[in-house]
Amino acid sequence: MRWLLIDAGNTALKWEVVLASAAQWPGSAPGEDAQRWRGTVSMDAPDFADALARACAAGSAVTGAPAPSTVLGCSVTAPDRVQIIEAAIRAANAPTVRWLDAAARFDHDGIVLHNGYAQPERLGADRWHALIGARARYARGALAVVTLGTATTVDTLDAGGRFLGGVIAPGLEMMRSALARGTGRLPLAGGDYVAHPVATDDAIRTGILDAQAGLVERRLRRIREQCGRSVQVVVSGGNALALLPLLQGHGAPGNPAHEPDLVLRGLWHHARALAAEALTKPAG
Repeated sequence: MRWLLIDAGNTALKWEVVLASAAQWPGSAPGEDAQRWRGTVSMDAPDFADALARACAAGSAVTGAPAPSTVLGCSVTAPDRVQIIEAAIRAANAPTVRWLDAAARFDHDGIVLHNGYAQPERLGADRWHALIGARARYARGALAVVTLGTATTVDTLDAGGRFLGGVIAPGLEMMRSALARGTGRLPLAGGDYVAHPVATDDAIRTGILDAQAGLVERRLRRIREQCGRSVQVVVSGGNALALLPLLQGHGAPGNPAHEPDLVLRGLWHHARALAAEALTKPAG
């Protein structure tokens, strides 16, 4: 049996197919990465439905299974996009998508999280599963989980596994587009990051990246005031590589760490928790 895991963001959909019998997250062991069945497709891609059909078929030649036995996802995209995703999954003869939300608590695979949000269910499903994935990867200590996608989020997990809260800000591309739309003479810039820009495109690119880095650095000061100096910074999301060089040196060696699949990894642990729960339920 196989599980299809879906991370439906505002800009792109990421997916991963895993064997239900897998004892660890794919790619965790040397040589496993080449055997992974995963992909990314833009929400606006003309072949969006075909890409999802390929996702449902991924790995079938190896496993012999014609379609995933379970499809689990988390979504922050618009309802009409969710309907398109669900229709594409049905067309591929896969099971109905089960969308997973945040909860007050998670406890499985040795990962224990307490959701400190004022209304736990209102925390974004992607942020919650990224926290699960981050704790799975870094079992001890306080974490600052930075996700750089359509929006930029910085979330805090203390050493005891309590989510203390986080912030949401416009992402890199949203800031870039807003400048172009909201001003009369500034372009949709494609410049480079430089120390002292002397060209408009470079000035915009540098200003946006410095603004993003400044947000993360300010949040880290707050987090360290609350949790102590030793905080592991975990960076994920489609724009992570653009910001990582500016965040180097914030703490011990390995800070920050780039973990590109946090949401999918969190979904996998959630899937394992649901499978274990189903086995304990009485029949009938």
